[in-house]
This record gives sequence, structure tokens and C-alpha cells, in this order.
Amino acid sequence: EQAKQVSDRLKLYSKNAYKKTKVTEEVTRTDTVCMRENDFYVDTVRQFRDRRYEYKKLTKVWGKRIGKATTPQQKKEAEDTALVYDSLQVAHKCILNSFYGYVMRKGARW
Repeated sequence: EQAKQVSDRLKLYSKNAYKKTKVTEEVTRTDTVCMRENDFYVDTVRQFRDRRYEYKKLTKVWGKRIGKATTPQQKKEAEDTALVYDSLQVAHKCILNSFYGYVMRKGARW
């Protein structure tokens, strides 16, 4: 009885304060058979993540070389290389976000 009253009061407060009454629940998911037997997906995501970290490091290294460059040619080369590595890491970031989004999709098979 008391739990029901608390629940009703919480719903009323939520409706007045946040203008919504629906309560969403987080559900902990377990791994699927595909994930246990063939961890291709997990390995692929790890490889992409590690490669992105490598590109991020190289972007920082080449960014520092821009400041250390003495000639305009060295500076241009450092800027171009830093831009390439930055573009690669952003591309990998987008792909990783797609991977993560797919996993949370209902009915995803991996």
C-alpha cells in the first residue's frame, strides 16, 4: 500500500516537474551465442579503436612538428600530414560510433 502511494506521488511529481510520466528502465543484456563462439565483431571493434588511438597520437606528433619546422616546405609537409592523420582518426571515430549504435539496435545479429 505504501509503495503504491510513493509510486503515485512520484508519478505526479514527475508529471508536474518534467512534463512526462513514462519511466524508462535500463536492461542489462547478456552476450549472445555469436559473441561467445565467434568474437569477430569484438576483435574488429578493438582493432578500429586501437588504430584510432594510433592516428590520434600521430596527429599530436605531427602537430608539434609544425611548430618546430624551420622552412616553409617542412611546415607545409607537417600540416598536410597532421591533417591526414586527423581526418583518419575522425573517420575511425564515426565508424566506431556506427558499430556501437548497431549493437544497441533491437534484433541486431552479431
